[in-house]
Amino acid sequence: MTPADDRPTGGYAVLTSPGPAAIAVVRICGPRAEAFLTRYIRTRRPLTAAAAGDVRRAELLDVDGSVLDDIVISVHATPPAWDVRLHLHGNPQLVRRCTELAEMCDLRAAEALDTSLWAVQDALEVEAYALLPQMPTLRGAQWLLGQPARLRDLVTSLPKRAALADACAVCRHVAARTNVVSWFAQPLRVALVGPVNAGKSTLANALADRAASIVSPAPGTTRDWVGIQGEARGFPVTWLDTAGLRDSTDALEAASVARSRALLEGADAVVVVLDGSPAGEAARTEFLAAYASLAPACVALNKCDLGDWTTAVGAALPPCWRDRALGISATCRAGLDDLCRMLLASAGRHADDLDMPAAYTPRQVQILRAAVAAPDLNALYDKLLQLSAPAAGA
Repeated sequence: MTPADDRPTGGYAVLTSPGPAAIAVVRICGPRAEAFLTRYIRTRRPLTAAAAGDVRRAELLDVDGSVLDDIVISVHATPPAWDVRLHLHGNPQLVRRCTELAEMCDLRAAEALDTSLWAVQDALEVEAYALLPQMPTLRGAQWLLGQPARLRDLVTSLPKRAALADACAVCRHVAARTNVVSWFAQPLRVALVGPVNAGKSTLANALADRAASIVSPAPGTTRDWVGIQGEARGFPVTWLDTAGLRDSTDALEAASVARSRALLEGADAVVVVLDGSPAGEAARTEFLAAYASLAPACVALNKCDLGDWTTAVGAALPPCWRDRALGISATCRAGLDDLCRMLLASAGRHADDLDMPAAYTPRQVQILRAAVAAPDLNALYDKLLQLSAPAAGA
């Protein structure tokens, strides 16, 4: 066996505590890391084209090419001085297998490596990394990790503004955007409601990209609501598949319908799902007569793969629903991106807000509010410098 000191430069380190956990992080670094990444990591785009700061979804492969885990990779340095973090599911056997694969690529257990989970530049990065585990989607993680740089740019650019009032207005807007972090940390609860056999469960499965709800052509298959975790254009969503709303003499179905009605009150948004085909006309008419007072984020006219009835059916909807109606096919997954776009716009999730600096901790909000109260630009700048204060121990 080759002595460790004679091996080519490169190493690995497990940065998280041993034992079962939700997530484990393994650091891979050095020139030999490329052999490991080439053999055992599969990504849609080659990692050799990655830049420091990139976060990518990937698959960890075994020696036979089988998939061991669906992981996230964060790139901290690019070739030749590779430095990446593999964010695995925290099964100890999986972590052990990952380190065995590293050893096969002549990477050593690097006792001399910096084994801190994240190398931090300032308090902004400390706060971002502390919040990172609360980001359930890749888009949320990327947004959060990009905010320290945006806030640093803010500190640099604001004192150059000619008017104190303009700088204060910017600070107020940045402080007010603290709600953006909750868009990613707290899933939007979206109730899918409609008459029986409209295709709500099929739609829920399509939106979540997995078969979580039982689907059957028999009316009334869903007897209770089902919460399915998923995402819409990178924002976390809990899709609430509900029992079909109709009057029923069946005690069990009537109880399920009562639960669905109660669920509507606690949902953040409602998507009405209607069978847009001629076969669904009777159920659609009955539903509209009973629930025209709902204020849905959007109205999904399902089964458009069987024919285009969107215009005709849309004209019969309550006036306030008509501009929120769109044709979809849950079976063919057609129109789902447009549905998600309309849903997010109704919920106030605007993509443009993600490109602007936003406070993401109470400390940052407090500093920005103090800056607004500053008597002049110099005092405002002094306050803003506290945003990017050195990290403790740095």
